[in-house]
Amino acid sequence: MDEAVPMKYFKPTITILALLAVAYVLIFGPRADIPPVHDRVIVQYWEKWTGNEASQMQKIVDRFNDTVGKDKGIYVQYLSMSNINQKTLVSTAGGVPPDIAGLWDTQVVQYATLDALEPLDELARSHGITQSYYKPVFWKACTYEGKLYALISTPMSMGLHYNKKIVAERADALRQAGLDPDRLPATLDEMDRWARAMDVVEKTSSGRDRIQVAGYIPMEPGWFVSYTGQWFGVSIFDERTGKLQLNHPQMVKAMEWIQAYSRRLGLESMGEFRSGFGQFNSTQNPFLTGAVAMVQQGPWMANYIENLRPEMNRWNMPPERQKLDEQLAGEVASGKLSSEDRMLKWAALVPAEERRAYCSWGFIPAPPAEPGLKDVSYCGFDTLVIPRGAEHPKEAFEFIAFVNRQDVMERLCSMHCKNSPLAKASEKFLNEHPNPYIAIFNQLADSPNAFGVPQIGIWPRVGDEMAFAIQRIYLLQATPKQAMDDAQERMTAAYKKFLDLQGKRGRQ
Repeated sequence: MDEAVPMKYFKPTITILALLAVAYVLIFGPRADIPPVHDRVIVQYWEKWTGNEASQMQKIVDRFNDTVGKDKGIYVQYLSMSNINQKTLVSTAGGVPPDIAGLWDTQVVQYATLDALEPLDELARSHGITQSYYKPVFWKACTYEGKLYALISTPMSMGLHYNKKIVAERADALRQAGLDPDRLPATLDEMDRWARAMDVVEKTSSGRDRIQVAGYIPMEPGWFVSYTGQWFGVSIFDERTGKLQLNHPQMVKAMEWIQAYSRRLGLESMGEFRSGFGQFNSTQNPFLTGAVAMVQQGPWMANYIENLRPEMNRWNMPPERQKLDEQLAGEVASGKLSSEDRMLKWAALVPAEERRAYCSWGFIPAPPAEPGLKDVSYCGFDTLVIPRGAEHPKEAFEFIAFVNRQDVMERLCSMHCKNSPLAKASEKFLNEHPNPYIAIFNQLADSPNAFGVPQIGIWPRVGDEMAFAIQRIYLLQATPKQAMDDAQERMTAAYKKFLDLQGKRGRQ
C-alpha cells in the first residue's frame, strides 16, 4: 500500500491558517491549572466531552494519576474543549499538538491519510494490545492500510428501542394486522407493519390527518439514517473494489423505504407532528413521551431514560423493589449518593434480567430488509489518538493503555452507559451494567454483520452528501434514484480528486 500523504503536501495557505489557529488556541484556548507535580512528565489530553461524560472521564484520569501515573512518573493534564477536531488538526499542522486527543471514529481514517496521527502498532504490542484483544469491528475501524492509528475510549452499537406500553395498548390493532404482539418484528417488512398498527391518527375538521402517535419514523432521530443501506445488504463504500456505492440498486431501495414513510404519513402531517418534539436531551424527547413507539438508538438511551423519565425504568415493580428504590432515592436526597451512583448501585443490587421486567421499554436488533441478514448494527466509537509530533507519545500511550485495561474500560463504559469494545466482557459488566439490555448490544458488536465508519479518507464529506441526499428524499424533493445518482456523481469526482492528491491510482 502507498504511504499516506505527508504533511509537506498541505497547501501553504492551509498551513498559514493552521498556524494562526494554533496561536489562537495557545493564547486564548482552554486552560487547566497544573497542580504542583515533581519529577513527572506532563501529558496533555484534549477531550470533546462535556458535562457528565467529561466528569466521568476525569475520574479515570484521576485514578491513572494516582496509580500508574504516580508509579511511572506521568501526570495527565485533562482539558475538555469544543471543536476538538479542528483544533487537533491545526495544532498538529503547526507542530504543537496535544499528546492525546479524544476524537470521533469519523476522523480516524481522515486524519491518517493526512499523516496527522502517530501509528500505535509497536506501542500497543508492547502493552499486550493486539487484534485479538478487541472485537473485530472495532479493531478494523481503528486501523488503516495495515496500521493501527487509534484505540477506543467508549464504543456503541445500535438497534431498535420499543415502547412496551404502546405495544400493549395497540395489541388489538397488531392482531388485526395479522401480527403477534408477543413476537417482536424479525424483518423490516414486519417492523413496517408494526409501525402502521401502532400509528394513531385523527382527522381534523378540515379532513387532514393529524398524527398523535407514530409507530416509527426513519428520521427520528435520524442520526444513523445514512447507514440504512446496510440493512438492505449494501455498504456505502466497497473496500474490495475501492468504489462508492451510493446509487447501488439496494441503496436506492433503502432510500425508497425512507421515502415511503413520508408518502404514507404525509409530509405536511409528519412535519407538523415532528415540530412538537423537544430536543433529544429533554423530557419532551418523542420516545420518552410516547409520541414515537420505536426508534433506532444506542445503549446510552438507558441513561437518558433514567435521568429524564425514570418511571420508564420502574414499571410494575414489586413492593420489595419499590422499597429499595425509595431507599436509594432517600440517599440521593440526603446527599449520601449522587444520581449517577444511584443508577450504578441499583444495577449492582438488581440483576440485569430482572431489571428488564421493570422497563416499560425494550430493545432488539434492528430488523433487516434482506433474508439471511442477522444482527446488523452500526458500531461507532469515541477514540483516543496520539497526534503526529506529540511531545510524549510513550507516556501518552501509558494512559491510553490504562483506559483499555478491562477493569478500567468496563468502569468507564458503565458510567457512560455503553457496551465494551473488548473481545471479552466480564459477567459483572453484563449483569451490573446500568443498561439492562447491554448483553444484546455486546452481541450486536460481535456480529459478523456489525460495521463501522467506511474507511475512506473523505468520509466526513461523503457523510454530509448522504445526509443532503436523504433530506431531499425525505422531503419528496427528488426521487431516491435521482438523489443518489447526483450524490454518486459528486462524490466519485471528489474521491478521484482525493486519490490524485495522494498520488494514488485507486484500487483495481
